[in-house]
Amino acid sequence: MRNLLKRFNGVMLIFSLSLLVMLTTSCRDAKLKVAIESANKQCPVKMGEFGKITSIVYDGRNVIYTFNVDEIYTNIKALKEQPENLKSSMAIMFQNPNKEVKTLLDLIVKCNAGLQMVYVGKNSGDKVECELTAGELNEAINANINSSKSDLIKLETQIKMANLQFPLKASEEITIEKMELSNEAVIYLCSVDEKACNIDLIEENHETVKQGIVDELSNKTDQPTQLFIKYCTDCNRNIVYRYIGNQSGTQYDVVVTVPELKELLKNK
Repeated sequence: MRNLLKRFNGVMLIFSLSLLVMLTTSCRDAKLKVAIESANKQCPVKMGEFGKITSIVYDGRNVIYTFNVDEIYTNIKALKEQPENLKSSMAIMFQNPNKEVKTLLDLIVKCNAGLQMVYVGKNSGDKVECELTAGELNEAINANINSSKSDLIKLETQIKMANLQFPLKASEEITIEKMELSNEAVIYLCSVDEKACNIDLIEENHETVKQGIVDELSNKTDQPTQLFIKYCTDCNRNIVYRYIGNQSGTQYDVVVTVPELKELLKNK
């Protein structure tokens, strides 16, 4: 009889633990659903020139962010051709998240859910998807990387992904060819059509050109641009626009310094 009671108590303990796990899991799922439903009510969320977040949903397997992106600034075809780079950049961007973001990501992981990003071209309707499993997401948010190194990796990743979009026409006379990272700055390499614009005019109108760049950065209040500026300041990198004549090869730099970038962030 004692052995029977022992076995019964053992079975009841296992049953109780199983029920507790089920209830806890159910509670987590419910919590995640409420959080995502609340976030989805804020959509659409504008992301500046990049486009907008049109929906955030939890389908029981993944938390899915859907973006409607402006194809002038986002080359869907290039992203499709670089799935591993896209996935790698997504994982890197979640390293060392702030407290609020980490709380949500931890909840997603505890629900054994993944995170999926869906980018849809505004005009073409073309689509590219990128997914991190719960394990990959957990690895990303708990990566043992110091903050300064993480910021530099994130900046390098942003530049790498941006270069998939270039060359890009900034105006009739100027084309941004690519971005580079040096020990001192993030550099935009800009080709100037000298048939349409004398590159010497850029030097002669330095203050006006610089103010135009500062105003442009200041007017971009979307999160990707703000994060980019923050990573530049955290990594102590100026932003340099290097104008290069397409015929003469003459070049002229317009520099927005780290202190000036910090002022832009202060005003947000």
